[in-house]
Amino acid sequence: MRTFSCFLTVLLLLFAPRAAAQLADHYAQANRYYLDAKNDSALVCLSAALKQTDSIQYERKTEILLFRSRVLSTLTFFEPAMEDALQAYDISKRNKNEKFISLSLLSVGKVHYLMYNDSIAEGYMLRAKELAEKKRFRQELMIIDNALAQLYAVLERNEECLALAKHSLELAKQLEDTFYIVQNLTLFATYYINLNRWTNPIIPAYQFKAKQYLDEAEQIASDQHTPLLFLSIYANFVRYYRVEKNYRKALQYVNRIIGMCEPTNYAMLIQMYDHLVGIYAHLGNENMTINSHQKFHQLMRQQSDYKLHQSLQEMRVKHDVQEKELEIARQQVEIKQTRFYQWLLVLSTLFALLLSGMFYYVSRLRRKRNKELYRINASKDKLFSIVSHDLKSPVAAQKMATEMMLENFEEMDKPQLLERIRSFHQATETQHELLRNLLDWARMQTGQIKYRPTRFSLTELAKEVADIYRLPAQNKGISIRLEAAADCVTLADRSMIHTVLRNLINNAVKFSHRDSQVAVSVTCDGELARVMVKDSGVGMPAAGEEKILVGTAGEKGSGLGLTICREMLERNNSRLEIRSTEGVGTEIGFGLGV
Repeated sequence: MRTFSCFLTVLLLLFAPRAAAQLADHYAQANRYYLDAKNDSALVCLSAALKQTDSIQYERKTEILLFRSRVLSTLTFFEPAMEDALQAYDISKRNKNEKFISLSLLSVGKVHYLMYNDSIAEGYMLRAKELAEKKRFRQELMIIDNALAQLYAVLERNEECLALAKHSLELAKQLEDTFYIVQNLTLFATYYINLNRWTNPIIPAYQFKAKQYLDEAEQIASDQHTPLLFLSIYANFVRYYRVEKNYRKALQYVNRIIGMCEPTNYAMLIQMYDHLVGIYAHLGNENMTINSHQKFHQLMRQQSDYKLHQSLQEMRVKHDVQEKELEIARQQVEIKQTRFYQWLLVLSTLFALLLSGMFYYVSRLRRKRNKELYRINASKDKLFSIVSHDLKSPVAAQKMATEMMLENFEEMDKPQLLERIRSFHQATETQHELLRNLLDWARMQTGQIKYRPTRFSLTELAKEVADIYRLPAQNKGISIRLEAAADCVTLADRSMIHTVLRNLINNAVKFSHRDSQVAVSVTCDGELARVMVKDSGVGMPAAGEEKILVGTAGEKGSGLGLTICREMLERNNSRLEIRSTEGVGTEIGFGLGV
């Protein structure tokens, strides 16, 4: 929608008288070319018309400058577009024409908007809106509200966008302006498409409303035979079908737009090839994804380089200086003294900005370092808490088992000795599990474990981990029952999910009563694969569940295994799910996207 955020000022201009037949002819041809989305030809006609204006025809010259600024912006020639807009502003200020002042401010804002200077663009547009409202310029206010609504749509300030679009549509209907009726209907569709962008699943009612407004806009545009209107409508259809994940339909509209655009319509072509990269990636067409990506960067290189922004800022300073010089001239102050104070102000401002920037940088760096130190200390405290909590029990069990064997070795028969050795072995297994978790946790904190997603069978992985713990479970009289879908495939880091399952099943065996059962279930439901591990232990109160789920700094002995599970699941866009009934048991698991 970036390319179509700025709209025709020409509709304001058709009522003005023509100074000469040739000028009128050039202007009319430029209008036709522009509405047909032929910007190169429109630019040639406007430049020819501008050469035929003189200082007396200031209104006509201002109209052409604003029109040419719009065309240059569409072609991404932002520096000359800004020059035309500022020149129109100066002419309007000298002649005290408030209508053209508001339109010139809007034109400056539109160039900033296409340059992604959104906050600056908003400032200029709000100045234009304030003037139009004050003077009750209905037609200008219709155009300004539509442009502001476009800006807020891109910033996803949806409610502000909708309010402005409604007001602009109301004015367009009063003025019987078909062009802006279509543009505001398209904005309504954008509003509902934006509402569905971050919802999962999408809300059908929003999609229905978006499609309804797009169809209505397309019907009206069909009666007007104006290609420029179709470009904005089709661009919204691309976004609509991408939200619906109907990528083939979105592809059709992208190809329509590319077929309608001139080779120099960089802004729209860049937007469409950016869409193509995402569409072909979802369709699994690797070659077309690469080709679209290469074309996207080729178009980007053909635009102005990063220095353009600096030039734009310099022009703004130059324009401010010119305004101050005009005011001082009216007050009959000498020009040399004016320049001296102006440059002094500029240098002081730059110096103040430099100091502010340095202060901000140093403060930000200090906050970043303090935050990192806090994280490191929290990790250290967590490690000491967990080690002291989880390592103490198995060490104490080993010590007790060895002491009893040493003190009662002569009196102990073989079964008793075997029982003490088994206790010692279980404590050793607990220590081994803790050390494995400590190693995993340390590798995560130092960044040695990288997230590497692959597609794998969650069913096979669950069976593999369950088999590892069958023998330890049998020694405790516990059976492990696996209930799994035939082949549940997911996209995640297999090694991390293996570690998570290992900890969950180990905990279930650890906390289950003797002669009980641990149930492991794997299910696939639509776009989600879910694993749940249910033990037959003592369960926990609700407060215990919340404590486990927190797992951040300040946690006291909640267990390293679950801490690792939580952090690894976060890297896989998932989280622990716990359902527990005190005295009955605990069911814990997680979900992954398929």
